[in-house]
Amino acid sequence: MAVNNKLIYLARRKPGISREDWPRTWRSHAIFASQFSVAGSRIEWMRYCNRIDSPELDGAPVSLPMISTAHDGVALINNGQNAPSLSPLPEDVRAALDTDELRVFDRLVKDFAFPCVETLLLDGLPGKAAVFVFIPRSGGLKSRLDGPHAEVVRAALPKIAGLTRYAHNHPMQFPAAPFDFGAIVEMWFAAPGDAVRALSQGALDPVLADLRTFPNPNEAVVMLTSPCHSFPKDDVLAERARAQSLIRN
Repeated sequence: MAVNNKLIYLARRKPGISREDWPRTWRSHAIFASQFSVAGSRIEWMRYCNRIDSPELDGAPVSLPMISTAHDGVALINNGQNAPSLSPLPEDVRAALDTDELRVFDRLVKDFAFPCVETLLLDGLPGKAAVFVFIPRSGGLKSRLDGPHAEVVRAALPKIAGLTRYAHNHPMQFPAAPFDFGAIVEMWFAAPGDAVRALSQGALDPVLADLRTFPNPNEAVVMLTSPCHSFPKDDVLAERARAQSLIRN
């Protein structure tokens, strides 16, 4: 299977930006960055995933105590076989992006971003909701996550309704503390209700219970999110996937 590189970052908004204004402000950064073709040429697809503040299931509020509220969102930039988007850019491009990042975030993206390589457990497209689990660094994390833990995941997959994609992401380099995470679990769902149901009604219990046996589980960050910015749009990405499947077959 071909290598799939990504950039994943765990974002906090700049002080003074409200939660209500945050998605619009975050999207404006994507619009600003899109003018630099050298940066955009590395991107196969990306999703800016805003934190879901009030989880619901069938119109009723649901309490999910495992979900973090310390961060505002997660960006996933899928680079495929291209270099991750944090890789060096021309100085003038980097300077312009840095200035805009400090308009939007509480620090530069390089200080909370993880260039990663993917281990794919369920192939598919991103959906309308995603759960991310940021796992603290520890010795032997990759071999344990992709070995015994992956078997727990594979046993649970058939029972998780609405799941469209599942991956483990392993950082190639690490930002400074307090973003001391050694792996990122990525789960995509067809709809926010599917993600809430999986978290609240037991389908993900074996997976989350096993993750809690990893070192320093109280330092893990679990994010329940929904995309607020998508490139390309879902229908374009789906059509591209269909065309690639026809070529392979």
